[in-house]
Amino acid sequence: MKNILLLTDFSQASKNAIHYALQLFAQNQTTFHLVYIHKASAFTSADLMASSTDNLYASIVKSPKEDLADFVEELKTTYNNPNHTFLDHVDYDVFTDAVNQIITTNSIDLVVMGTNGVTGADEVVFGSHTLKVIRNVKSPTLVVPKDFTYINPEEILIPLDINDQLNTNRLDTIAEITSNETSSFHILRVTEQEQDAVVLNNDKEQLDIYFSSKNYKYNHVKHVPLHYVVDTYVQTNAIDFQVFIIQQMSFFERLFKGSPITKYSKIATIPLLILHD
Repeated sequence: MKNILLLTDFSQASKNAIHYALQLFAQNQTTFHLVYIHKASAFTSADLMASSTDNLYASIVKSPKEDLADFVEELKTTYNNPNHTFLDHVDYDVFTDAVNQIITTNSIDLVVMGTNGVTGADEVVFGSHTLKVIRNVKSPTLVVPKDFTYINPEEILIPLDINDQLNTNRLDTIAEITSNETSSFHILRVTEQEQDAVVLNNDKEQLDIYFSSKNYKYNHVKHVPLHYVVDTYVQTNAIDFQVFIIQQMSFFERLFKGSPITKYSKIATIPLLILHD
C-alpha cells in the first residue's frame, strides 16, 4: 500500500481508525493522506453577512488547517516511524465528490475511516458518511469501529455469495492489507443452488494455489441467507478482521438490516474491508 487516505472529522471514531491504520501498516513504506472535508454549505448567507472577513477565514479555512496540522504532528511524534510520510488536505465539497477527487489526484490505494458502530437506533449501524463512501467510492475501504483496540489481524473472515468470485487480484489486496504470515483465513461460501460444483471447484483451485503456505478454512453453506450465516459465524468464532465483496448496496443493507439478529450484531464491532465488484 503506497498511498492511503485517512478520513477524519476529529472525532474519537475517526482518530481510532487512523491509529489502527498506522499500526496495521507499520512495516510498509506508506504515504498517509489525512483529509478533512468541510461542508461549506453549512454556513448560511446570514452567517456570511454577519461575519467579518477575518472571522470567516478563521472559521472556514484557518481553524481546520491548523487542527489537521496539529494532528499530523501528534501522529509523527507518537509513532516516529521512518516508513511513514504524512500529507494533509482540507477540502470544501460534497463529501463523496471530495473523496473521489483526492483518490484520483493522489493515486489512493485504500480509504480508511472510522464508525461509531452499532447504536440504539434500529437502522443505524454505520453513520451516514460511512454508508455514502461504501455506496459511492469504489476504492477498497477499511472501516474501523470506534472502540476496536488494535491487534494484528489473525482470524480473517471472507464471506462469499454465489456471485462473488475469488481471483488473484482480490486475494493480493487482502494479503497486502493484512500482511501477516500467521493469519488464518475463514472462507464462507453461501449458495442457494444444488448445482454449485463449478463455483466450489474454482474456489478450491484459487485457494490451494494462493494459500499454499498459509492457513485457511473453507466452509460451504447451502439454503441459508448470507447475513444469518455471517452473523452466526462471527459470534461463534474469534474473528478480528472481515472482508466483504460488494456487488450492490442491497446486499450490504440485507447484511446489517435483514433481521433482528444482525441489527445489533458483533459484525459491526470488527474492522471491515470493503472490496467492490
